[in-house]
Amino acid sequence: MNENIKTLIPKIQTFLVNQPIKRAWLFGSFSRGEEKPDSDIDILVQYDEAAGISLFTISRIMVQMKKLLGRDVDLVEQDRLLPFASDSANHDKILIYERKD
Repeated sequence: MNENIKTLIPKIQTFLVNQPIKRAWLFGSFSRGEEKPDSDIDILVQYDEAAGISLFTISRIMVQMKKLLGRDVDLVEQDRLLPFASDSANHDKILIYERKD
């Protein structure tokens, strides 16, 4: 894991504590150490369904994370990945957050 992502992960973890997210994994170019200056941050998430997730909530989280991290953020719900994308994401993913209930 490169230094760039080592500085971003603690920010992501701190932010997610107050969000309706149970678990989050980094995947894609950042998890492989292949990110470029214009790469977005791909985060696979497991939402807390009891919190009543809406598109507004997801959009708000993405906007706030973009401000916090200074990059575009792509939140992908774990159960909504298409099979071809799921294989790739599961191969690359790194657990970066797990809520302690």
